[in-house]
Parts: sequence; structure tokens; C-alpha cells
Amino acid sequence: MVQDLFNLKEYGVFVFISTSQALKAERVLKQVSADFLVMPTPRQISSSCGLAVKVAPDNLDEVRMALEDKKVQIEGIYHIDNGGGVSRLERW
Repeated sequence: MVQDLFNLKEYGVFVFISTSQALKAERVLKQVSADFLVMPTPRQISSSCGLAVKVAPDNLDEVRMALEDKKVQIEGIYHIDNGGGVSRLERW
């Protein structure tokens, strides 16, 4: 459920090459009924687009395949873990 994504300490983030690609990703993910949130790109990720898509870590592959299938241009996929008082970022 989307509401659960707000409070996740560990999650995946998709960043895009442009705002138009981020908006295209939002349309695609709505079509496939994926659980996601559109959010500002986290500060620790340098990106040319200010929008990102947040998903549960278990859904990274599913979301990636849906976006690639519809030719959404992804700049990067990241795994973020904010647990334990330390924020860890890993490019996926």
C-alpha cells in the first residue's frame, strides 16, 4: 500500500534523466498498479531531474522491468537504508 511507503527506512529510488521521463514513469506505474511514490530526488543523489520514484526494496525488479518495457529512460536506481541512525546509499 502506498501509505506504507512514507515510513520505510529502507527503500529503492529511481531517478530519471528529465522531468518528462519521471512523469512518464508515473503514468506507466499507475497503469501496472504498482505501489510507488513520486518524491523529490534525495540530496545524496546527484541528478539532472528533481523528481524520483520511491518503491519498496522488494519491488525494485518489478518496477525496473515495467519502466524498461515502456522505454522510460532511467538515470539510476538506488537502494537507500536510513536505519540505525546512519543513511547508506548504494547504486543498484
